[in-house]
Amino acid sequence: MSTELRRRRRRPPKGRGAGPHWLGQLPYLIVLCGVAAGLVLCFFHYFRKGSVLIAAALLFGALARLLLPEAQLGMLAVRSRSIDCWTLVFLGEAVAFVALSVPPMNKTGLAVAAAFGMLIAVVFVVRGARFLLANRGSPRGGPGDAPPGVKPG
Repeated sequence: MSTELRRRRRRPPKGRGAGPHWLGQLPYLIVLCGVAAGLVLCFFHYFRKGSVLIAAALLFGALARLLLPEAQLGMLAVRSRSIDCWTLVFLGEAVAFVALSVPPMNKTGLAVAAAFGMLIAVVFVVRGARFLLANRGSPRGGPGDAPPGVKPG
């Protein structure tokens, strides 16, 4: 006798309180847009305002994770509720502390920081180009992929 096992597909609950699918992603999108807007402000030399906006977005994410049910959180629900909340609170408070404790820079300090940032960006671009060019010539599974000491063939 053969026994056939079937997998039952799990279906979402069809209660009256179920909202549209995009509504579950709304808290995550708010946090993501807040962090992106804060990074844009930091890019335009509004470090304090941008960092405070990032901290506020992270703290909003912690509050949403604490108060909303898991069905309405989307990708904000990663681990257990307490771990997610404490992580977001810690990161939000750390960003706020740094934003409020760093003294404002003069124009020379901004120019040096921008030059250092450009140097880092150039190094990353060069390393990325070298990596892409090095992997372009060897196809996957070719003779160059054999471990050292083993002859291909």
